[in-house]
Amino acid sequence: MAVLSALIVTPGLTAAQTPTLDPASIETFLDGYVAAQMADQYPPSMMIAVATRDQSFVKAYGVADWETGAPATPDTLFRIASISKTFVWTSVMMLVDEGKLDLGADVNGYLTQFKIPEAFGAPVTLNHLMTHRAGFEDTLGDFFEAKTGRTAAESLERHMPKRVAPPGLRTSYSNWGTDVAALIVENVSGVPYDEFVRARILAPVGMTSTVLHDPVSAAGTAYNDEALDARIAKPHELKGGAPKVMTHDAIEPTYAAGAAALSARDAARWLQFFLNDGVVRQGARPARLLSPQAFAVMRTRQFDDRRFAPDFAHGFMETEIAGHPTFGHGGTLSGFIADMTVVPSLGLGVFVVVNGAEGTRVPDAVSRAIIEQFAGAELYASPWAEEASPETIEAAKALAGTYLGDRRLFSKFEKIASLGGEIVIAADDDGSIVVTAGGHAKRLYPFAPDVWTDRGRDRLYAYRGADGEVVRVSWSMGTNTYERVGFAGSSSLFYAGAGAALVFSLTVLLGAWRRQGRMVLSTRLGALLAAWQFFGAVLWMVFLGVFGWAMISLSNLPLADIVELGWPPKPLLYAHYAAMAAAVGALMTALATAPAFTASGWTVWRKIHHVLFAIAGLFAVYALYEWRVILAPMTTT
Repeated sequence: MAVLSALIVTPGLTAAQTPTLDPASIETFLDGYVAAQMADQYPPSMMIAVATRDQSFVKAYGVADWETGAPATPDTLFRIASISKTFVWTSVMMLVDEGKLDLGADVNGYLTQFKIPEAFGAPVTLNHLMTHRAGFEDTLGDFFEAKTGRTAAESLERHMPKRVAPPGLRTSYSNWGTDVAALIVENVSGVPYDEFVRARILAPVGMTSTVLHDPVSAAGTAYNDEALDARIAKPHELKGGAPKVMTHDAIEPTYAAGAAALSARDAARWLQFFLNDGVVRQGARPARLLSPQAFAVMRTRQFDDRRFAPDFAHGFMETEIAGHPTFGHGGTLSGFIADMTVVPSLGLGVFVVVNGAEGTRVPDAVSRAIIEQFAGAELYASPWAEEASPETIEAAKALAGTYLGDRRLFSKFEKIASLGGEIVIAADDDGSIVVTAGGHAKRLYPFAPDVWTDRGRDRLYAYRGADGEVVRVSWSMGTNTYERVGFAGSSSLFYAGAGAALVFSLTVLLGAWRRQGRMVLSTRLGALLAAWQFFGAVLWMVFLGVFGWAMISLSNLPLADIVELGWPPKPLLYAHYAAMAAAVGALMTALATAPAFTASGWTVWRKIHHVLFAIAGLFAVYALYEWRVILAPMTTT
C-alpha cells in the first residue's frame, strides 16, 4: 500500500453530494435520438444501460442477427472489445490492495515466463502499463494466435514489441501491455486470469451474463457457457447498403484485452460498481471489493502532464463532457463499437454498444447525448474567449504542422500500415485550429494554455520541448500521442520516392520504345546497360503495381477475414519481394553510372537521364527503407 499512500488521490463525490436522477426518465428522449442515429449509421442493434448508484435503466433496439431477424433484448450479450480491459485493471488494483503488487515496481519481478528486455535505463512498471506509456511499439501478430494452440504467455513472448521510447514519455495504446498485466494477475494470484475475474469480480457484482472469452465460432473452442455464447449478438458490416453478418474476431489466447461480452443488465451492474466506489450492493449487506484508497487511485492520473486534456487514469480513460469530469473506456472490434462512461459528479453511468456501424463512433455520440440531457445545457459553458489573445494566436501558429501517431510498428515491415496516418494541423487567425485526419476536418478552439477543444470529448494538447517548440500532441480520447514529423519522417517521403521511381521508370520505358528500329549511338556495353536500365524500370513498375494491389485488396478487409488469410498475407509478401527486387535493381543502376559515362557511347542527354534515373531509384530505396518495406523483419504467426 506504500504506492497508494504516496499518490495524491481525489475521492468520488458521495451520494448526498450528487443530484438525484431517474435513469428511466431518459427513455422518451432515447427512443427518438437512437432512431435517428440508427437510421443514419445503420447499426442493426444498440444496447444501452443508464445507471445511478441505486437505480438503472436498460434497453435494446434493433436486431441481434440481421439474417434471422432475432431481436436484441436487455439479455442479449454484446462484445465490448477493449472495455474488457477494465476487468484487468480492477483485478490489478485488488492485488495492490492485498499488498501483492506494487504499481511502481519493475514488472519483470512478476513475470516468470519471459522478461521484458532492458532499455532506456528504466524498467517498465504497472503504472506504465495502466497508462499505456511503457514505450512499446504496436503489435500485430497476437491477433493471429487463436488457432495456433499457444498459451497466452507463449503468444506474448513470441510477439513481444520493441521498446521504442522511454517509459512515461508518450502514450501508445497497447493491447500487448494489457495482456501482460493479465498474466501478472495470473502469476501473482495463482489462478488463471479468467477464474480470478469470475470469482473475485463477476460473481460478487452479480454479473451472471458476462463472458470473458471469444465465442466458439471465432475461437474454435467452447471457452464460455454454451447458453451465454448463444445469446451473443452477431457482428455486422455494411455491404451494398445493408448490414451483413460477419465472422467474430478471434482474440484468443490473449483474450483479456478485448474478448469479453455482456448484457445490458450486467453493464448496469458494472456501472454501479464504479458509481459506488468499489462497493457492491447486491443483497442485504453491501460488500466492498476495493478499498477507498485503491478505488481513488484507479481514478487518479499517474502522469499529470496534459491538464484539461484526455488521458489515462490507471487504465481508465479520463476526459470531460458537459463540464463534468468523466472516466471510462471505449472499445472496437470488427462489427462492434462500445463506450462506457462514468460521471461521478452526476452519480451517473452510461454503457452503449452497437453491433455494426461504420465511419463514426455511434456509442460515443449516444453516451454524450445522454449525459448532456442529465447535465443540462446551462452547465455546458463556452470554453473559449470571445476574442483571441495574441498569445493564443501565437500558440496556434506554433502548433501548425504534420504529426504521425505513436501507436504503430517502428521496426517491422508492417510499419507501412501507418502510411497516410498523419494528422495535419492548420492555425487560423482567431486562435482556433483545424485538425485534418483520415480526410475529415474538425475545428477546435482554445480552452487553456496549449489545449484546444471542440466543445465535446475531443481535446488536443500540445507538448513542448526544452526549447519551447511543440514536439508532439495528444488527441481525442488520449489513447495516443502524435509526434511532429518533417518530410523525412512522413508519408510524403514514401509518396515522393514512389513518384520519382514511377516518373523516371516511365521515361526509361518510353525512351526504349522510341529507340526501337532507330540507329542510336551506343557501344556493346551501352546496349547491355540499356537492357539493364530497362529491366530496372520494369522492376519499379512491378513493385508499384503489386504494392498498390496489396494495399487495395487488404485495406477494406475486416480483421476476421485477414486472420483467415493468415499472416503475412500473400499480397504483402509479394509486395515485399517486389520491393527487394526493385531496390537491388536501383543499386545496380547506380553502380552502372560510371561505365555509362565512360564506355556506353551514349549522348550527353542520355547519360544525364541515366544519372537522374539512378538518383530517383536511390531516393526511392531510401524511402522504402525508412518505411521498413525493405531490410526489415515481417511479423509471422
